[in-house]
Amino acid sequence: MRGYMHKMDLLEEARAVLAKNDMGEGWTRPTSISLYPHQWLWDSFFIAIGLRHYDVKRAMAEVRSPFRAQWKNGMVPHIIFSDAKGYHAGPERWKSSKTSLNAPRDIETTGITQPPMAAEATLRIGELLTPRERRKWYREMYPKILAWHEWFYRERDPDGDGLVVVVHSWETGMDNTPPWMEIVHKYAMPFWARLAAAAGLDKVLERFRKDTAAVPADERISTVDLHAVYSHIRSLRRLKYDSVAIMAKHRLQIDSLIINCILMRANKHLAAIAAELGEELPDIIQCAMERAPQALESLWDEETGQYYPRNHVTGELVKVSSVATFLSLYAQKLPKERVKALLKHLHNPETFGAEYPIPSAPLNSPYFKPHCYWQGPTWVNTNWMVADGLERNGQKREAHLLRQKTLGMVAKGGMYEYFSPTDGSPAGAPSFSWTAALTIDLLHSHSL
Repeated sequence: MRGYMHKMDLLEEARAVLAKNDMGEGWTRPTSISLYPHQWLWDSFFIAIGLRHYDVKRAMAEVRSPFRAQWKNGMVPHIIFSDAKGYHAGPERWKSSKTSLNAPRDIETTGITQPPMAAEATLRIGELLTPRERRKWYREMYPKILAWHEWFYRERDPDGDGLVVVVHSWETGMDNTPPWMEIVHKYAMPFWARLAAAAGLDKVLERFRKDTAAVPADERISTVDLHAVYSHIRSLRRLKYDSVAIMAKHRLQIDSLIINCILMRANKHLAAIAAELGEELPDIIQCAMERAPQALESLWDEETGQYYPRNHVTGELVKVSSVATFLSLYAQKLPKERVKALLKHLHNPETFGAEYPIPSAPLNSPYFKPHCYWQGPTWVNTNWMVADGLERNGQKREAHLLRQKTLGMVAKGGMYEYFSPTDGSPAGAPSFSWTAALTIDLLHSHSL
């Protein structure tokens, strides 16, 4: 408990975190502890959004840096590995440079992607540049971001409806989010993992984990679930990260609410960048932008008044609630009745109406644990996106309150990875970079 902090004190603390985590090579690690020693994709774009307020050139470098590992097919990988050793899902588990012809040979990466926040960061940096500098910046980044978006629709939109498929929970950015784990438990849990869980061997397996040396085990994905996730990496590796083979044989194919909402918003940013450059978006992007809004509505469940992801293999909605339902506000302007229904959930004290909003899983969910990663805690980045969506959907007061409560939570608990929605207590990694960066962004527009 740190009590109230002055705005300038909080700003100074946030900047100190980013300075401490700066690797001196144009990219920033997520935290100063050993939990995340490499570069994570969407982290870098959130970090750039904060950096731009006091060091535009450094923010530009942060946005550029993930694209040094862009695959030949346009995909941008979710982790770029540094020389640091000991990470539990390091390059030896992925072997992408030895497995895929599309992967870079001079740098090790994972074989999957993460939510496409690059256009958002690029546009926000552009707002602070002169017209001439902005066009130069956009000219540099546009073809790289465009290639990534085209990859999504060329290789991950099998129905051509503007909704893309994810094939690993880590692609969502919300690694053990309840809807995904529900699918894993039902359809893709290895037989040996089920036996281990039934025999109560998860505590034995826990002793061999590397990630729980930095934070308590009860704040991370469960041991059995983590080993299931490892098995999904092996499946993708055996298929050589080839989308045609993956779509034909991989058991996990999800119409992700998270990725699709973010991609829909990113396409609008990309269109704004293209317009400033006098460019016309390719047909594949234009078609996706036309079709996606209607396709997103197919993820709406009238009975519960929420959006859900869909199991692409079975065609069934995965009716397990999570914070992702509110990212629909970030994606686009929704009909008023949709906004009203979502606000009802946001304020319901039994579900998402927590004292420290917005919990990543509702308070009454069987998955809910206030300190367990994406199964309950409040995260600054999702609050940031939902607040943006609320404002663009005409809910300025709601957006202001959410931003204010988010800043108050960070002021109370520090620059942690995530926070309990019930009492605001911090959890996960300390000195967390995107918490610091987005705190800076919020502080430049709002007060405690």
